[in-house]
Amino acid sequence: MGAVAGRLGGRAGPPFGRAVTLARAAGYETLAMSKNNESPLLAAARALSDDLERFAALSAELGRLVINSDKTLQRARRSLLECSEHETKLSESLRGFAHAMQAMQETQHRCMEQTTAATERVRQRQEQRAQLQERLQVLSQKAREVNGPALDLPESSDAAPSDVLGPLHEIARRLELVIAEAAEVSELARNDDWVDVERDTHSLEQQLLAAKNRVQLGLRKLARDAPS
Repeated sequence: MGAVAGRLGGRAGPPFGRAVTLARAAGYETLAMSKNNESPLLAAARALSDDLERFAALSAELGRLVINSDKTLQRARRSLLECSEHETKLSESLRGFAHAMQAMQETQHRCMEQTTAATERVRQRQEQRAQLQERLQVLSQKAREVNGPALDLPESSDAAPSDVLGPLHEIARRLELVIAEAAEVSELARNDDWVDVERDTHSLEQQLLAAKNRVQLGLRKLARDAPS
């Protein structure tokens, strides 16, 4: 009881004063929600503040007690015991608040790690998409360069088959290369889960395949019409 008797002036010592400040900073004074919805930190802050206020009240009451009879002496002894017991309870609340603070810091650290990981993931995805978009733009340019002459092929031609076969074969060869590259980009987009890039690349691939069919039809027609 000596430790209690040394603090009978009714004021909490500096460590407990700082604990109250921390408890209030944690939001205890603004608690209006149901206790069932409290976070562990708020619950620990509330318990610490309640226990500290109770301890301060008990010590202040004991400090004001006039001891001038056996009855008041016994009362003082009971008050000392109650203060000692509540001091132990207050120490437990302080440890609980410290643990809750530590858990909060661990949660904060975990959130920071998750944010850092998400930042890197966003950077990688953005870089990945930019590379696919760049390849798609190059493909679109190649498709325009090859697809234009293919779409301009006439249904019939007065030119000699030997004069047309060479250009048609060159268009067919270039179309095959661009179609193969489009299929590659489409597969990369699908594997990396870029739905819109895959859709755009697949659409381009279909246009190129249609142009390839026109060229093949032209080649077959020229082969059919060529003199034996």
